[in-house]
Amino acid sequence: MNDRDRQKNLYYKVTDYRRFSFLFLFLAVFLYAGTWIPFQGKTEAKLEILSVASFILISLAALAYWRMAKAKKQLQQL
Repeated sequence: MNDRDRQKNLYYKVTDYRRFSFLFLFLAVFLYAGTWIPFQGKTEAKLEILSVASFILISLAALAYWRMAKAKKQLQQL
């Protein structure tokens, strides 16, 4: 693989990881809002599920952002 193909590949990785990061963050905020908005049939178990899912999505967003920063650094070094 030559440098041009590698640059193109890294550029696509950076944009993909950025999109994943924003998507996971959006979903985490959406689920976390579900813990605060009152609705019928809300139980403690549902609150815990929403909170844990929100935490997992925030972790995935951080991981995607970290991978994006790593790929961006590699792209700048080329």
